[in-house]
Amino acid sequence: MTRYRWRLLSAFALVAALVFSFSSVHFGAAQEADPGFSPASGPAHVIAQGVTALPSGDAVWRTVRTRAQLPAAAPFEERPLGFVLASGGPLLLVDRTTGEQVRLGTGEAALVRSGTIQQRSSLGAQAVSYLSIELVATDAPAPPADATVLQPGQPFAAPAGLHDLDLLSATLDADESFTIPDSGQKNVVLITDGAADVARPGGDPVVLLAGEAASFSGELEVATAAGGGEERVSFVVATIGPEVPPPAGIVEPAPPQADPSPPQTDPAPAPATPAATSGQGSIVLQVYTCPPGMDAETVAAATCAPTTETFDVTLSGDTLAAPLTLAAATSAAGSYTWSGLPYGDYLIAEVTLPAGATTYILSAANTTGDPASGYRVTLDAANPELSVRMYNFAPG
Repeated sequence: MTRYRWRLLSAFALVAALVFSFSSVHFGAAQEADPGFSPASGPAHVIAQGVTALPSGDAVWRTVRTRAQLPAAAPFEERPLGFVLASGGPLLLVDRTTGEQVRLGTGEAALVRSGTIQQRSSLGAQAVSYLSIELVATDAPAPPADATVLQPGQPFAAPAGLHDLDLLSATLDADESFTIPDSGQKNVVLITDGAADVARPGGDPVVLLAGEAASFSGELEVATAAGGGEERVSFVVATIGPEVPPPAGIVEPAPPQADPSPPQTDPAPAPATPAATSGQGSIVLQVYTCPPGMDAETVAAATCAPTTETFDVTLSGDTLAAPLTLAAATSAAGSYTWSGLPYGDYLIAEVTLPAGATTYILSAANTTGDPASGYRVTLDAANPELSVRMYNFAPG
């Protein structure tokens, strides 16, 4: 195995860890940025921005890939708060309520406010893929069935009031780096092309591939991945900026809320005991199939699609009476969740591969192992909710 392949596999294992390690800075003690704060400098420029209320309570940044149909087939749908990036071709956004139209050329973006009923259509000769970076409440509805969640994000306490949201875009050559400044809030970086080394200034870098994202607080340094054969890397960064006071004489809009549940007639159940005190956690699994001929050394996560063929995965460990399969997991929006797992070590193995696949790799925090024996992961107080991704490979 080449030295670079070992480096890449290590990066896959650490991608999920980014969420936990980066989010620890200022977590629970975020400071407001100076009113004159601007995240743009050097090679990075703002491609979309706006002032809006954020979700109430705990929120997540999630990155999503969707296809925009031609105008005749594109539906009007209620959209969450977030940015739309025309990554695959030009788009037309149409607001059903106001009739406002926004044309996005390739590489352009727009901020969409929560609850907007909007049509997103391709302006090319065929349907095109586009990316969105959404800021939603933790109990917000899942994206439409035809959307792929690239990174589900981790919960954080969204600040109250109106805030400036910015979407930065940058492209770096092999000898360049860019430090994303500390906005005082939780932000997210999404790699759109190439491979990037990301790290705290002065820290050890971790590789993110195209289509992969990580939420973080504090400063974050981004550079072209060393040794990966990439000459350039492109990425976008969504940031929560300073609080902005509402205009005089205008009532501040209420923060966006998830759809209300039907009224309860029976007493509400007692809240679940937090994993941090009960010693229990959960593992969330997403499974992807990559194009034929791709392997761990050449994988581009953005080109891999959720697996639609039949497959099965086992989860075993000393704390379990017997191994668990996917039948014991809760399935929702393309993810499989094993909940109520006692803290400890677990072995995850794909025992039935999708049709045509001959091997796979696992991306998770602090994982070890291989496709033959399975991959070992750990649930503990520091990582009670573990997100893992499987990538299946078939010969070319």
